[in-house]
Amino acid sequence: MKTFARLPAYQLATTEVKRYIELHELKGGDPLPSEAVLCQELGMSRASLREGLKALESLGIIRTRHGEGVFVAHFSFDPILHNLPYSIAAQGSSLRELLEVRCALEVGMIAQVVACISPADIEELHDLGGQMLERSERRQSFAELDRAFHATLFRCLGNAFLLSLVDLFWQVFNRLSDHLPQPDALAQRATAQDHLAVALMVQAGDVQALERAHRHHFQEISRRLDLMDAPPTRPH
Repeated sequence: MKTFARLPAYQLATTEVKRYIELHELKGGDPLPSEAVLCQELGMSRASLREGLKALESLGIIRTRHGEGVFVAHFSFDPILHNLPYSIAAQGSSLRELLEVRCALEVGMIAQVVACISPADIEELHDLGGQMLERSERRQSFAELDRAFHATLFRCLGNAFLLSLVDLFWQVFNRLSDHLPQPDALAQRATAQDHLAVALMVQAGDVQALERAHRHHFQEISRRLDLMDAPPTRPH
């Protein structure tokens, strides 16, 4: 006879509350019943229910409004995107998988970018690339400028989820930058020049050149990951 581990009470509560939302076809913004009513309908203690509601709120499934009650949250990827960098940072293999997804995503979307990007965004790309080059010549970090460059490149698509993913990729690799082999002055300058070149390719509408440039950029990140994973060399 099989035996099954008993779930903690708060996990049972989260399952039952989610089932309640589904059965009653509640949508984002709809209120949940009071704690007393939910406890009675779901057959659980108020303490277990409260723990379950806290867990659901951390996942972005419900929202508590003080003095008003508990409401079903509008769907958002934000809680997932907020926590993902930490889990990826703890698993080296996931980082390479994320890099593959990032490359496929950005290379795949670049033709659409060229088709709809505005002159104002192109001008901003040139400006950001120029600032990055100036920073590199002074041996200063230009991480935030790089972040703004990628956001500017893809915002013309009007896809909020895509922008969240692009920013997620930046956060993950920026968080791990201290553990990666640091580029020297020439490499840093080359990175800034690559961004300026991308701005020119976008302006010229050269999709194939942009796809090659993006693949080269991700190959360079992959090379740095290889150096991070390589065993230290022993002195002769």
